Amino acid sequence: MKRIDVVELYVIKRIELLERANGEYQINKKEIAELKEVLDVINRVNFDKQVRDDKELGLLSDTLDKIDKCLSKMEED
Repeated sequence: MKRIDVVELYVIKRIELLERANGEYQINKKEIAELKEVLDVINRVNFDKQVRDDKELGLLSDTLDKIDKCLSKMEED
């Protein structure tokens, strides 16, 4: 499991625990809000990484297509 996934899981579980313990007094409201902000940052980082990975995968696919075309031309000759 990646480190960021472990941190994300910890934050989610911590929020759940605090919300259960919160009750009607809302004593953990500030800490819950801070943890939700941390979770938002983690999600943005994960999204940005996914976009980068998708772009790299697209470039790799294009490169493989070009190599395949070149090899096909060489076989024809």
